[in-house]
Amino acid sequence: MINVTLIPVHKDNYCYLLEAEDGSVGLVDPGEAGPVIATLKEKKLQPDVIFVTHHHWDHIDGIPGLLGRHSCPVAGPFSETTRILQMDILLDEDSAFEFGDEAVRVLETPGHTRGAICLYFPESGLLFTGDTLFSLGCGRLFEGTPEQMWNSLQKIIALPDETLIYCGHEYTQANAEFCLRVEPDNQALQKRSEAVKALRAKGQPTLPVPLKTEKETNVFLRAGSAERFAELRALKDRS
Repeated sequence: MINVTLIPVHKDNYCYLLEAEDGSVGLVDPGEAGPVIATLKEKKLQPDVIFVTHHHWDHIDGIPGLLGRHSCPVAGPFSETTRILQMDILLDEDSAFEFGDEAVRVLETPGHTRGAICLYFPESGLLFTGDTLFSLGCGRLFEGTPEQMWNSLQKIIALPDETLIYCGHEYTQANAEFCLRVEPDNQALQKRSEAVKALRAKGQPTLPVPLKTEKETNVFLRAGSAERFAELRALKDRS
């Protein structure tokens, strides 16, 4: 099993530190070097691999600083090769890649960007979604279409309910407000919203969250069709 440590970076991003039972150490989306280096130093760890979900600066800007201190490969989306220049390992859905003796399954999830991927660790039951899926939300469609994002979300919905979702930003409280406007009578959503408020009031993260909870509360996953998803995404963009 893989132990995950959340590392807050920038205003509301998360980088994730992965520690496997065999001692392997990984990082997911290091958008800033300083806090990540400090955590590695505190834990006396050396990264064996840096994973990247997409090319946006707030997910990759820490890579040069980390590589200046630690020699390790960078693994990321094959289709973003020209936009993440430090990549050594190019990942797509046909990739065979292991971390800590566990096979990593790559989901190609265009929508937020053309080449976005999610990283699924089946044995540990972990999914790192970058900016494709947020708790109670999803990423803006900067480069993709509603149909692409809807199809990408279907890949996530198909995973086991107990899968723990680790996404790229702490947007959950604001997302809950939007979801409640769409489904005000959703009791599971009401309960999740109250739990999120309590966590944030204590300065605690709202992640990870089980996929089952997202299926019950995230209006984007509950849209039912690409057309309804497009309506919801447009409504959120205007809010």
